Order: sequence, then structure tokens, then C-alpha cells
Amino acid sequence: MQRPFDRVEYYAGGCGQEKPLAIYRGEERLLVKKILSEKRLLDRSSGRRLEVFECLLVNGEIVKIEKELNPPHSEN
Repeated sequence: MQRPFDRVEYYAGGCGQEKPLAIYRGEERLLVKKILSEKRLLDRSSGRRLEVFECLLVNGEIVKIEKELNPPHSEN
């Protein structure tokens, strides 16, 4: 089971796509050593578009990071 993390730091390369650079657990910053896989998914029930990364961290741990693409706008 994956240990939870508080937030993700992203890096935007030359083509503008954001990739995970590090995760944070409290004050601990763990760098992403390698992105093992990257998928774009559509949740048909909610309409949410997700980018899912499977990443190898520098400590040898593998984590799954989900990033919502174009989150829906709230209506006031």
C-alpha cells in the first residue's frame, strides 16, 4: 500500500507539459528519480480527465500521482 503524501511539485519542460518532480510528506521532499508510466484517463461518470503517473522515487519507493486536467469551473 502506498504511503500518503501532502503535495506534488511539478516541472514544466520545454513542451509545456507538467511532470512530477518531487513529492512532500510533511517537510520531507522526495525527488522523482524516474517516471515509469504516464496515462491519460477519462472518468465517464464524472467527466474528470486525469493524468496518472507511476514514479520511482530516489528512496526506491514507487508512487502513483494523479493530476486532474482542466478541472471543471465552479459556477456561482
